[in-house]
Amino acid sequence: MTIIKLIGFQGEVPRIVSRLLPEAAAASAVNARLETGSLTPYRKPKFVARQSQFAAGTVKTIYRDLARNWLVWDKQVYVTPGPVAADRLYYMGDGAPKMRVAGVTYPLALPFPATKPTATPSGAGSGDIFTRVYVYTYVSVFDEETEPSAASSAINWQAGQTVTLTNLSLPPNGTRINRMRIYRSQTSLSGTDLYFIAEIAASTTTFVDNVPLNQQNEPIPSLDWNAPPDGLTGLIALSNGMMAAFRGKELWFCEPWRPHAWPESYMLTMAYDIVGLGAFGTTIVVATKGQPYMVNGTSPDAMAEEKIELNLPCINPRGIVDLGYAIAYPSTDGLAVISSAGARVVTDNLMTRNQWLRTAPDRFVACQFFGRYFASYEYVDPDGRALVGSFIIDLTGQEAFMHRVSTKADATWYDLATGTMYLCMGTDIYEWDSIEAPSDILVWKSKQFVVARPTNFGAILIEGSTLVSAEEDAAVSAAIQAAITYNASIYARPSIGGEMNGSAFNDFPIDGDMMMVIPTADRYVSVAIYADGKLVATVDRLNRMARLPGGFLARTWEIEVSTNADIAQVTLAGTGAELAGAQ
Repeated sequence: MTIIKLIGFQGEVPRIVSRLLPEAAAASAVNARLETGSLTPYRKPKFVARQSQFAAGTVKTIYRDLARNWLVWDKQVYVTPGPVAADRLYYMGDGAPKMRVAGVTYPLALPFPATKPTATPSGAGSGDIFTRVYVYTYVSVFDEETEPSAASSAINWQAGQTVTLTNLSLPPNGTRINRMRIYRSQTSLSGTDLYFIAEIAASTTTFVDNVPLNQQNEPIPSLDWNAPPDGLTGLIALSNGMMAAFRGKELWFCEPWRPHAWPESYMLTMAYDIVGLGAFGTTIVVATKGQPYMVNGTSPDAMAEEKIELNLPCINPRGIVDLGYAIAYPSTDGLAVISSAGARVVTDNLMTRNQWLRTAPDRFVACQFFGRYFASYEYVDPDGRALVGSFIIDLTGQEAFMHRVSTKADATWYDLATGTMYLCMGTDIYEWDSIEAPSDILVWKSKQFVVARPTNFGAILIEGSTLVSAEEDAAVSAAIQAAITYNASIYARPSIGGEMNGSAFNDFPIDGDMMMVIPTADRYVSVAIYADGKLVATVDRLNRMARLPGGFLARTWEIEVSTNADIAQVTLAGTGAELAGAQ
């Protein structure tokens, strides 16, 4: 008695030829959620918004701010909230570093005073003679302070004298600077330092210092601060109020809790050009064009770098993903993952190096989804077939496994607060696998089962559920109404993009337009049986035995499931009696 029982469905292992795969592994798995051992489809992407800034296929970065506005760029831009006020966003990669506050964008770098002050003492003095120097800084409306001006020439001062400061330069027009802070030197047992004595309007060009010696305040905080250089990119947020970015081989850090200040004294230099950054805990992963680095520390003045002695160059900055517990990125040898346990290539057991390189990992568009690595691809396989879609590589178990989805993203964004992944496809932004969306069609194909002697399977039982959950039923109803409402809102336009030359190439599918497709909740099940590579039967009966055609014998058998229902088990047997005994 020969029986094939499929249960505990698993993902793909392309490295192993089909007939040698584990019993429950897939020759291919598309749109199949493989979390529970059953076959469960992913849900269709849920439409969220449409952007009109850039043509379809040119968007490379999306981000949603706290006001739920979508920010879109046609280049790789690195966006992160700042460690200060909740309404500030900082981003790099779109020209010089920038800050966005309440929908207004500012250059992150602030100019510091261009001229040194001129200090002139006046009046009669008495007692000890002290040497003084003065500096001043600019301060913005957001309380960002710049590095100081050059120090004034030293003057001699006695008690009873006043000092007039002149030659205070006005800040350039159009900046957010609205104040100046004045500092003067004072010597104590611990040495000489500069102390705050006054804050004045930025429109002031002179200041009279008659502040008593005992009324000086805190030392100047920004003595060693610098504005971020224009070439900084790859911005990430760290613990303890720090942020990091890179330029060429240089790794830069901001002053803690001061994202506008990037002291040159904190900068570290790697041996190779940096491609991108990631972080877990207090560790920064520096992915380079050569060997990666781990940089550790809790403050920017005490960061220690360590080169990882593995040849794992990063070949694609858009493929770098923060998984929370680790940083993953595409290298020439496979998907590299760096965590507290070290560095390893997690795809070694999934595919060969040649198979990996054929997927064009240098063009991945990657994100995390539920702790998994999601990477959209487009490449041509050795048989000349154009393959478009996304991998999901699951690293949460003892061994990595992968499956695919038919969706390909031009850009992605992961909302850490809600655990939601968003995809930009063409001109539209979608929520991935929303509980409010209907199920997609999954296609799962088994390994090639080779029986000891030619045989015929005469019966099949497909077990599963066609029930529609309350959430999916509500989601489909909402999606139908949303599609009807949206279609009605655009139907009266002079063009909806479906006529000849009505839209740019690839904006919509063939015969498509701006209209949204009306979804349905209908369940679909189709199981194809292949014998010696030929399709011999297609079965759409669920939870009831179905007969298979006879009159032939075969040694190799394959099963392909296409469905938007939940499938728990598929069993093939020679007869109905054998099938009943196998349950």
